[in-house]
Amino acid sequence: MPRLRDLQRRFAAALFDDPRESLREDIRAAGIDSSERMGIYRQQLHAVFARTLALEFPVIERLVGKEYFRQLGREFQSAHPSRAGDLQHIGALFAAYLKSRFCGGTYAYLADVAALEWALQECMIAPAAPAFDRHALRSVDPADYAHLHLAMHPACRLVSSPYPLLDIWHANQPDTAATAIVDLAGGATRVLLQRRGPGVAFHLLTASEHALLDRLARDFCLGAASEAALESDTAFDLAPALRRFVTVGALTNATAPQSSANERQRAP
Repeated sequence: MPRLRDLQRRFAAALFDDPRESLREDIRAAGIDSSERMGIYRQQLHAVFARTLALEFPVIERLVGKEYFRQLGREFQSAHPSRAGDLQHIGALFAAYLKSRFCGGTYAYLADVAALEWALQECMIAPAAPAFDRHALRSVDPADYAHLHLAMHPACRLVSSPYPLLDIWHANQPDTAATAIVDLAGGATRVLLQRRGPGVAFHLLTASEHALLDRLARDFCLGAASEAALESDTAFDLAPALRRFVTVGALTNATAPQSSANERQRAP
């Protein structure tokens, strides 16, 4: 009799049609052929995965068609099978998978469309957080402003692409005519996605604004983030940019490293 762990491993492999694995001798017929029994599990595994992936990436499904999307989903599932009972996060690697699948080809833009759709998903399931409290800065010495770390709201995401992603997204919504044509050379996309009530708002960004938020989201201090924005546009003005992001609720709080305060206290 095989060990439970070995049996589970072989069962999982058989679900993905691994020809090296067979459980025929370990499955009781009980009126149903062992192959048919495995077929029931296999069909459910792939069908549920495919339905979930289609719910997370409806624009990709519309762009490539249902049949080809099912094929892509099957290939993706084989490469990145779900390792949890919760299927809500199965699409986390889908954009990266499409990038490797179509890199350098006619359909390279699909990876960026998938990244936008996954950003939408992440915004919708992100936890709530309080808005930025401007009064919190009263306790921070202006000399430490450059050392501040500003946290982006967890229900916000940044997306950047050389393709007109928002045009593609809008053109492939259920209430949009399928005859809409988007020029892939129509311009780059830099956008801040933010959960607003039951939906997600799109805030278009300049290259410098995107550079600023990108660095802040990666926990760069305000000084370093501002320098990155200035490298993108020497005319960048930090004050109105921060005012905009605080006003729309893209930031939550500001923290200053304790070392900065200590160094200032020790300064002559």
